[in-house]
Amino acid sequence: MRQAIAYLLGVILVFGAWAMISYALAELKGRPVLPYPWQAASAAGENIWTLLSAFGFSALRFLVALAISFFLGLPVGLAVGFEPKLDQFLSPLIYLLYPMPPVALLLFLYLAFGLGEVVRLVVVVMALFFQVVVAAQGAAKFISPIHVIAVRSAGASRWQVYWHVVIPATLPNVLTAARVSVGLGITMLYIAETKLGILLPPGQGLGRFIEYYTFRADIALAGVVALAILGLLFYVLLEVLERKLCPWKYVGVKGAGS
Repeated sequence: MRQAIAYLLGVILVFGAWAMISYALAELKGRPVLPYPWQAASAAGENIWTLLSAFGFSALRFLVALAISFFLGLPVGLAVGFEPKLDQFLSPLIYLLYPMPPVALLLFLYLAFGLGEVVRLVVVVMALFFQVVVAAQGAAKFISPIHVIAVRSAGASRWQVYWHVVIPATLPNVLTAARVSVGLGITMLYIAETKLGILLPPGQGLGRFIEYYTFRADIALAGVVALAILGLLFYVLLEVLERKLCPWKYVGVKGAGS
C-alpha cells in the first residue's frame, strides 16, 4: 500500500510539472507549444480503442522479448560466470558485443529478417539479452566457494549445485538488472515499432501510434504517456517477481511486506 501511494504521488508530481511546463512555454512563446495533460487525456479518450490496441501489442512484444532474453541470457551468463574456462574464452566476446547498440544494426537486421514481427522482437531481445548475461555473469563470479563446497560435500551433482546455489545466489542481481534495463528495452521497442513498423496501422504498437499521430501533439503525447505506463508496469512486475522468487533478500527489510 505504501509503495502504491508512492507511485501515485509520483504520477501526480509528473503531471503537475507537465502542466506548469506547458503553461510556461505558452507564456514564453505566446502560443500553445506543449498540450496540457487534460488535453492529452481528452485525445486519449477520443482514440481509446486504438490506443488500447496499440498498448496491448507493445505489451505483448515486450513480454515475449523479456522472456526470450531470460531464457537465453540467464544460462549463458551463469555458465560463463561460474565456469572459469568459459569465462576466460567467452568474456572478451561478451564485453565486445555488449556495448554494440542494436540500432546501429537496423539495416542488417532488416536484410536478415525483413520487416515482419520477428525483426521487432530481435531488436528488443538484443538490448535485454546482454543486460541479463552480464548481470548473471558478474553475480556468478562472486559466489562464495564455501556454499559450493558445502553442497558438493553433501553429494550434490553439478546440476544440483547450479539449482541450489548458483541460481538462488544470482537471481536477485539478475532481476534487479532486468528492472534497470526496462527503460532501455522500452526505448528499443519504440525504435523497433517506428523504424521497422512503417507498414503497421496505428493500433499495432505504441511506437507506431505515436509516429502516426506526429502532427496531432495531444494524441501523440497520449501515446508517450501510455509508453511510460507500460514501462512502469513491467518495472513493478519485475519487482513483484523478485519479491516472490527471492524472499530471503527482503527478510528483515523494513516495509518489505507492504
